Amino acid sequence: MKISYNEACALGCSTLEQDLVLCEKAGFDFIEIRLDMLTRYLMDHRVDDLVSFFASNHIKPHAFNALYLYEGFLSPSDDTKRGTFLLSEFLLACQIGEKIGDHDMIVVPPFREGPNYIPYPKSEEETFDDCVRMLRLLAPIAEDYGIKLSFELVGFPRSSVRTIKAADRIVRAVNEPNVGFVFDAYNIFLYNGQNDFKAIKEVQPEKIFSVHLNSADDVPENERGQDKRCFPGEGIVDVDDFLKTLKGCGYNGMVSIETFRPSHWQQSPEWVIDNAYATTRASMERNGCLEEDA
Repeated sequence: MKISYNEACALGCSTLEQDLVLCEKAGFDFIEIRLDMLTRYLMDHRVDDLVSFFASNHIKPHAFNALYLYEGFLSPSDDTKRGTFLLSEFLLACQIGEKIGDHDMIVVPPFREGPNYIPYPKSEEETFDDCVRMLRLLAPIAEDYGIKLSFELVGFPRSSVRTIKAADRIVRAVNEPNVGFVFDAYNIFLYNGQNDFKAIKEVQPEKIFSVHLNSADDVPENERGQDKRCFPGEGIVDVDDFLKTLKGCGYNGMVSIETFRPSHWQQSPEWVIDNAYATTRASMERNGCLEEDA
């Protein structure tokens, strides 16, 4: 497996330009580029600057984060303004991805607005139909640019797709070669504190396109949030079981550290990125998951 960096780790204290330089220095193999940080970068840089950077450095782009689906997107009842904006963002990312060699896009299912613990209002069947429809419409567009879509379940009650089983059913129904999964350790844990990862063994292993590694603070369920994420080895999530399960499935792709911790954003980008690399590498080494151990 290869070590990747998700830009959310230093979102509040860094830029894409800084992340590229610091991640290369730290030793990361890949970087997941946030679309909002990419937009800011392009205010005073060109896409060709990214092309040149990746051509002359070890680190390479892996995935864009993220396309956030919403109820009604690409449907007859879609909000025209909102839909046009999201589709244009998707197309721009596809076009840039083709140029820089980024071949993956994270796709997040719809959320209910409000607190994390208030349930999503639609039924599982309605959600299934919505997500299958949207992914089937997006998949051929992405394929034209060589982009894979990594569908990301999120275990919060306000998320429409909360479990590996539900996500697997959707991906199987879409049945497109470029539609698969990103499995995020904490997002799986968020479903009732799920802390074993055996359900991953039930999916088609070739559909695991990306992996996000992280742990989280041990807090009551109604206090769990993305801001509680922490580096692997520091929290309650069983990252060892997560990595061993993936290895047992034959996964040998990228493992990307992803936190959204505001206290980390009070540190320097160097501190965040160096610690992100060190803790991720240690977890992967401990579980025999680095490429040289494969």
